[in-house]
Amino acid sequence: MQEATFSAYLTRSILQFTTRYEVNIEEICATVGLDPALLQMPDQQIPGSLHHAVWREAVQQTGDENLSLHLGEAFNLAVLGIVGYVLLNCQTLGEALAKLSRYTRLFSQGAQIHVSVSGSTAFCDCVVVDNLKNYLLEEPRYAIDSTFASLLTATTELTGKSLVLSEAWFQYSPPSSLLEYDRIFQTELRFSMPTNRLMFDADCLQWSVLSKNANLLPLFEQHAEAMLEQMNRVDSYTQRVVQAMVQQLKGDLPSIDAIAQQLTISVRQLQRELQTEGTSFQQLLDETRRELALRHLRNPATPIHDIAFLLGFSEPSAFHRAFKRWTGQTPRSYRLSAEASL
Repeated sequence: MQEATFSAYLTRSILQFTTRYEVNIEEICATVGLDPALLQMPDQQIPGSLHHAVWREAVQQTGDENLSLHLGEAFNLAVLGIVGYVLLNCQTLGEALAKLSRYTRLFSQGAQIHVSVSGSTAFCDCVVVDNLKNYLLEEPRYAIDSTFASLLTATTELTGKSLVLSEAWFQYSPPSSLLEYDRIFQTELRFSMPTNRLMFDADCLQWSVLSKNANLLPLFEQHAEAMLEQMNRVDSYTQRVVQAMVQQLKGDLPSIDAIAQQLTISVRQLQRELQTEGTSFQQLLDETRRELALRHLRNPATPIHDIAFLLGFSEPSAFHRAFKRWTGQTPRSYRLSAEASL
């Protein structure tokens, strides 16, 4: 299964922020195996596992468990590259959030921003992507905290006004201390929720952006659209095949013929497209089954034999052999270790 990537802009912002704690950036890079040269190429995409390692090492070396919240407080729109320039030239906060939603993928494949309105309340959701190998499925806290704190900071930067929240939802369990959450979000906090969400008065979406420029916006958007098109073209068939596999893996093993038919493409052409992208149907199927197995096993309520059936294995023993090949562990031992780490 393809891994979610993140812009070097984001990774660099984490590392640069740690210098406020007198932490050595080169030391963090050496520890996690990150080539510092990548930080000088802001449009470069960094694998999620490496980005995650930077987060964890940064928290450890600074000793600040709320590093992500504090990073969000210091957020600057320049961190988002071309997307930041798009937002700065929007007419209203609502338009800026809509553009952010459209272009989030340029700097983060691991999460999506969705903005909606119901009655007098606006909802800004940060949805973790689940059809990729994505570290946020296991450890979302730092990314969600920094995203939400950054949204509050960006709103003030764009409009000159502070966004007053009515509620803030987080999917993960509450941390040991909520003092910094209370200080930054200043609203009712709810954890272990079905989604990550900020709620506020919908009238705020009409706030004017101070730096708006209707002439510059199309120029920056044209650049962003070109980058988005290039990104979609590079991994489109890999993404679409994985999505189709996840949909069809409900007890039956999807065939390449069935996937090709769903994607309205010939089997031969699909094989050529996947080869061009450096993968194959069988490799994607194996990786998808592995990632789904890991995800299902983290839910103790799902019996292992049911997981084997869902993933298209003819019998539990076949699933055990495949899982041992993937991870070096049995499904049961993996589940026990996952439960012990909670």
